[in-house]
Amino acid sequence: MNKTVKTILIALLAVVLVGGGVFVGMNWNHWFGKEEAPPASEATAEVDANAEDYTGDRDTYTGQKNTDTIDIPGFAAMNFQAGVTEQAVNLYNPEQNTCYFKMTILLSDGTKLWESELVEPGKAIYEITLNEPLEAGEYEDCTLKYECFELNDEQTPLNGSEIKFSLNVLE
Repeated sequence: MNKTVKTILIALLAVVLVGGGVFVGMNWNHWFGKEEAPPASEATAEVDANAEDYTGDRDTYTGQKNTDTIDIPGFAAMNFQAGVTEQAVNLYNPEQNTCYFKMTILLSDGTKLWESELVEPGKAIYEITLNEPLEAGEYEDCTLKYECFELNDEQTPLNGSEIKFSLNVLE
């Protein structure tokens, strides 16, 4: 064999070996890995009994739903009453979603004010009980954290979102 043919065969062999290695590497966990169960706290979450049919203004949907996306409601501000833990809110999971929502309200320092159970699509939370009452004032950079889970027995975690907002606590 001449030198050019040998070089081509060696290069071709190298490409096949690298490609095979990449293929095996990408499928190794699928073939030999353990099936991971969701953490116990997520697998045992309950559907929120306080969630009710959403009756607020709804955006109308006129096209086919892309089930690969999750609609996350957002807003710039929320108003609470000072000195009490019982608060009126309008937190909902849009009916076109194909997943549960778990919602958490956090202050800018990470203090958890409230957390829901799982909220089904088309359901809303209108009344919440805060973990602690707040003093009057404006709380900037608060977060409404959305965690999303599949509508199955495993409640497989999906992507989520964190919405920043101002919390106005009024007398």
